[in-house]
Amino acid sequence: MKFGPGIIHDDDFLTPEECVEVSHKVLSLKAHWEARLGPYQFATLGCAAYLDGESEYSQKSATLNPLLLETFHSIYQRLRLYFSQILDAEAYYDEAYSYPGFHLFKFEGFEISDDKPADRAHFDYQFAKVFPDFASTTDVPLTFTIPIEEPSTGSSLEMWDLRPEGHAEIGYEHEKYAHTHPSRTVHYSVGRIFTHDGLNLHAMGQIAPGTTGRRITLQGHVFRTERGWLIYW
Repeated sequence: MKFGPGIIHDDDFLTPEECVEVSHKVLSLKAHWEARLGPYQFATLGCAAYLDGESEYSQKSATLNPLLLETFHSIYQRLRLYFSQILDAEAYYDEAYSYPGFHLFKFEGFEISDDKPADRAHFDYQFAKVFPDFASTTDVPLTFTIPIEEPSTGSSLEMWDLRPEGHAEIGYEHEKYAHTHPSRTVHYSVGRIFTHDGLNLHAMGQIAPGTTGRRITLQGHVFRTERGWLIYW
């Protein structure tokens, strides 16, 4: 399967009933959530390279991986089989890296007035924090999202045309670029897996005024190694 500029591949992955079950499990592990900085109520379950990769990644991964594996073993097995199939090579996990984890947002209908996805536009460069030899790979890294629970106004992804090779040309002012150039909206659907290379400028989609409820997504990345495709977060 081909991935590259602007390509987003999506497939059915979990049934609505399975998503409800996963959501219940995530909520039951609230004692293990970590509150994160942001304009909304935002937490994670699991260790994320983009947040923890520079200092606490190894320790947090070692602490949380057993819990995640015990609770979501069947999901991880399904992910491994899925990526092995679409990438036509072995996909695997490594205990030195975090298992895929969850983004958790809660909206109560009053905290949103003028949400702008461009304010949080970014590239997925997290692999540079946990793979020192990342420059030697010839395959693009991959990012995936599985919506588990959506708030009242749904959920989406915004994607711009800007790629890393054009980042330097605009003086690394990618947020300014996002505010002044059109983006493409990719509407999410609960239970489907959305995969792209993470190297188009992108952001969590707009949160409309009055939005209520939870936005829970299973997040992860896939990185090419000598053995195959390593699934991690």
